[in-house]
Amino acid sequence: MMEIKIFNGPDNAFQEYINGTSFTTMNEVMMQIFETEHSYTVRTEDSEWKPKIYEYETIVCYRQEYSSMSTNLINNIMLLFKNVECNQIYFQNPPINIVESLQRNHEVTVFYHDFEKVDFEKLSGLKEIYTERIIGQERVLDVLLSVVNVSRIRQSKRPVVIMFYGPPAVGKTETAKILSEALYGNDHIKRFQLSMYQTEHAYKFLFGADPQNDSLAKDLLSRENNVILFDEFDKVHPNLYSAFYELFDEGRIRDNNYSAELDNSIFILTSNYSTKDEIKNSVGPAIFSRITECIRFADLSPEAKNEIMTKRFEESFENLPEEDKELLSGVSRKEMVDELSVELGNLTNSRDIKNTIEKYLSLKILLVKGIL
Repeated sequence: MMEIKIFNGPDNAFQEYINGTSFTTMNEVMMQIFETEHSYTVRTEDSEWKPKIYEYETIVCYRQEYSSMSTNLINNIMLLFKNVECNQIYFQNPPINIVESLQRNHEVTVFYHDFEKVDFEKLSGLKEIYTERIIGQERVLDVLLSVVNVSRIRQSKRPVVIMFYGPPAVGKTETAKILSEALYGNDHIKRFQLSMYQTEHAYKFLFGADPQNDSLAKDLLSRENNVILFDEFDKVHPNLYSAFYELFDEGRIRDNNYSAELDNSIFILTSNYSTKDEIKNSVGPAIFSRITECIRFADLSPEAKNEIMTKRFEESFENLPEEDKELLSGVSRKEMVDELSVELGNLTNSRDIKNTIEKYLSLKILLVKGIL
């Protein structure tokens, strides 16, 4: 009897799940079957012809392989196995139609990758990393630690939804990455740049179109940790808000082709809103009521900008090619930072500061080299 296992989760965890098993991929199986079946079409008048039986020990279907399947095959996956004998098949993140078809015909084991909940050690790590890397947003940390801890003490598996708001390039996206790194040991955060979803493609991505194409639910199935970043949430068209209702409420999403469970997840929404009232008026009560906390990122103070300038200059200088560092070896780094600091009054955020430093160093190198 064929053993069928469905795994929902990221690539690295799926590799551990199949545990080094020797296998044939689904693409290899399809190529062998289709090539052989095609060769038989020239022998249809042969009364002795019998369908070939294809034998495999283990078949593995990776999530990327559905893109090479036709919609008809996905909807009728059992036709592929009518002449296949196999001891076990593993499916990673299959479309709903494949799951339902398999369950109608076989006993199916379904496994969901479990992301660990927040603990005190991870919260301490978050505090340490944040303090090292974020400048000028000290008030954010206490609120952030408190709201992330909600995920630890909450009895249900509902997600925590946090809106970061304030001016651009003052630490919102970087804080989301730090959260990912501190809680899950990597910065492989699943990031969605929502300013890009302003067309018909946005609707197809959020609600699903064809199973071969990317969608929000499909992408969330393969996430490598449980921190999800919706960057520039303020750019989402209000007609698309309904895509987020169940996701923020229950940690579940189902589109036309895929279904994902996001137990104990942390959603970070970034925006350039100025106040909580502006957030509420813009996103409406249905979304606002699903936000666990709104955390404000302030404009950078002169002291913060000066600290960022010094730190970013050192980073940029150290990343220069050795030849360029040698060219500038006779110039005092402090003098260069002092020259740059004159511009701070015209700079409002970390991105402006970094761009100014890079342009300054580029000009300085060309002057010392005698090209300018």
